[in-house]
Amino acid sequence: MNIDERVLFGVVLAAGVVIPGAADYALSMAGYDTVGMVAWIVGYFGMVLGVWYRWIRPLDLTGPVEE
Repeated sequence: MNIDERVLFGVVLAAGVVIPGAADYALSMAGYDTVGMVAWIVGYFGMVLGVWYRWIRPLDLTGPVEE
C-alpha cells in the first residue's frame, strides 16, 4: 500500500464516521431521532462494507501450505 492508498484509506475512515455522525446529530436536533439513528447505521455500515471490499477482501489470509 503506497502513500496515496493510505491517505485514501484514512479519508474513507474519517468520512465514514464524521458524515453519518453529523447527519445523525442534525436529524436528532430536528426531532427525527429514529431517522438519525438509521442514517448513522447505514452510513457507518456502508463505510465498513467499502473498506472490506477495497482493502480487506483482496488479502490472502491463508496459512502456510504443508507439503
